Amino acid sequence: MKAMQYTIIALVFVILVSSSEFVLGKYKNSLLNELRMTEQSQLSSRALVLQSVIDRNFNLMVSLEAYVSSNYLQNKDDQEVLNYIASLYLGAQASALNLLIAPKGIVKDVFPLKGNESIMNWDLLNDPRPNVQQQIVNALTTKRMTMDGPFKLLQGMDGLIARKAIYQNGEFWGFVSVGVDVDQLLAEAGIKNGDPRNDRLAIRNPGQPAFFGDDSVFQEWHMKANIELADHNWELGALPPNSAVESIKQQILVTRASFITILVLGLLFFLYMLRQRDTLSKAVNERTQELQLANEDLTAVNEELLAGQQELQESTKRLMESEQMLSYLAYHDVLTGIHNRTYFQMVLKEQIVYNEISHTSLAVLFFDLDNFKMINDSHGHHMGDLMLREVVNRIQQSELSYHTFARFGGDEFAILLEDCADEKDVRDFCEQLMEILKPPCLLLGRAFFISASIGIVQYPYGGLTWESLLKNADIAMYMAKKESGSSYSFFDKQMAMNSVSKLEMGNHLRQSMDRNELEIVYQPQIDCQLGKVIGVEALLRWNHTTKGYISPSEFIPIAEEMGFIVAIGEWVMRGACQQMKDWHNMLQEPLTVSVNLSVKQLNDERFVDKVIQILEETGLEAKYLEIEITENVAMRDDQLEALGRLRKLGIAISVDDFGTHYSSLSYLKRFPVTKIKLDQSFVRGVQTDDKDRAMIKAIISVAKSFQLQIIAEGVETEEQARFLVANGCSQIQGYYFFQPMSADQTQVTLQMSMQSKLDFMNRI
Repeated sequence: MKAMQYTIIALVFVILVSSSEFVLGKYKNSLLNELRMTEQSQLSSRALVLQSVIDRNFNLMVSLEAYVSSNYLQNKDDQEVLNYIASLYLGAQASALNLLIAPKGIVKDVFPLKGNESIMNWDLLNDPRPNVQQQIVNALTTKRMTMDGPFKLLQGMDGLIARKAIYQNGEFWGFVSVGVDVDQLLAEAGIKNGDPRNDRLAIRNPGQPAFFGDDSVFQEWHMKANIELADHNWELGALPPNSAVESIKQQILVTRASFITILVLGLLFFLYMLRQRDTLSKAVNERTQELQLANEDLTAVNEELLAGQQELQESTKRLMESEQMLSYLAYHDVLTGIHNRTYFQMVLKEQIVYNEISHTSLAVLFFDLDNFKMINDSHGHHMGDLMLREVVNRIQQSELSYHTFARFGGDEFAILLEDCADEKDVRDFCEQLMEILKPPCLLLGRAFFISASIGIVQYPYGGLTWESLLKNADIAMYMAKKESGSSYSFFDKQMAMNSVSKLEMGNHLRQSMDRNELEIVYQPQIDCQLGKVIGVEALLRWNHTTKGYISPSEFIPIAEEMGFIVAIGEWVMRGACQQMKDWHNMLQEPLTVSVNLSVKQLNDERFVDKVIQILEETGLEAKYLEIEITENVAMRDDQLEALGRLRKLGIAISVDDFGTHYSSLSYLKRFPVTKIKLDQSFVRGVQTDDKDRAMIKAIISVAKSFQLQIIAEGVETEEQARFLVANGCSQIQGYYFFQPMSADQTQVTLQMSMQSKLDFMNRI
């Protein structure tokens, strides 16, 4: 049944579409015929204009023929003939190219002469051009006016020529002729004047290609009009405007599209109605079945709802527990269980408001553990976590009275004290806190000693906002740690000023290399036994643009703390190696250069590779480079490994400030050391302190026992130098010989004699 319905619908649709195409075809033909008639009318008008212009120009032939036949043959002189032709030409106001008289076929009289000089005395009867010869023959045969053209004239342009043969007493006398410039003729007729309609026009001699316009005009659907000449016609053809034809096509296209759209919409609507009827019938049947099944599902759903309600209650309980946990985590430290930074800041804000109202006081203690990073690095973060828990347990189980205790992160803690206007009470609290941390901490069978550096700030003297209180407490803690740790320090305004000054210096130091403010100076090292310079130490100097030279003891710690000592150290090493290589090439002297190394540089995994790259770039052999490491830090195993790799390359390793800091003998055992540097603090006491002299002798003895070189720095007097050499330390560096100097000054010094400074050697 459905197939029959769809077949009938398709048949009706095809009939309607075919009928519409037939009607549209008729309608299109009527529009095109109407357009053709309109355009044909316009073409006829233009043909009449062109015919009129041609007739007006060639009507001169009648007057010229009458003149020649009646007057010209009556012995007129040349000037009279020319005057008449001129008056005839000008009186007619024609656009002819010329009027000419050719007795016996020879051109004698021409007007106007300008532009027609080339045809004077031209023999028409012997003209080599075939078309001209044909026209001459026609004129002589028919004895009527003939026209030919357009063709290329002797004057150079395309022209249309009318000729007539003149007979006297039955004998051929000559020719009269009128020439017209075709371009001027068409322009006068309005056909060649820039009118866009002229692009659709074409003119031709029948059976020949168009001499104006496109010849394809005569091949396509066109209108045509005839222009009558003396003995033949021109055909004037035109095409209708493309826009008019396209408009008709567009109109037919729109009509067709509209009709088909209406048919399609009607068909779709009809199909939709049929489908809706079927869908509705199907839906009614399905709904009936669904209602039957729904009744069966209601019981099962009710049971599921009961189970869901129970699960929802359990989920609600879990969410409440999670919310409580999140709330706890938001204000507590996960590792230690005490309050965190967020909670401390919130409480501090509230206490500041309370103190403003009640006019009470408070204090903030900010502290961290001394050398905690070393424990983390050497024993692992697990051991560090155990130590943090131990610190928290000791403080919580003590009898210390405080308002809030919180961990800020890492090994940083903060304590809030109430009603502590008396500074003595705060000091007593700090002493008790340090006493609590004093006993050794037993972790996994190992004993560790704990100490803390505490910064103290009091409200309102140390700040009015919670941000300023915490910032200033941090500054005070830094000052306490700077004083060797295991101490406490109260904040004052001078600390803030120093902190700002330090920050400004750090910012300027970041730009020092770009500003060419950093300099490398060199201090020669003398071997008194050899009596010559054996090497130099490269030292860094900072020539600040406004403050002048700043001591390395001031800016080197800042560079290390702010993290750009690595870049500066690499710059110094590259510059020193390049300078020593230049001296090798110039002086042919195998000197060594000593460069100080920061432990921060050893933290760089690529440090050894960078040293290798610098040696390759500068061309300096590794055995002429010596790296000085300070004794005031404890090194990790990976840093010791880096020193070992450097030593394998042939680079010398020396320990600076030997005997003043950590475990000196342990350094000699663990490090790949080749030289120790006797600290100047011992050298200064040579003249006055028996213990310093004894210490120097002991260190020299240790160096010899370990088969190490030894050099003394800070030697300023002859007596110091004599004592050192007499006791086995012949290598000396200090102001007694030379102070640090520029590369140019050092180059001069390397060529100087040491004899005057070494006279004391004769008295040893």
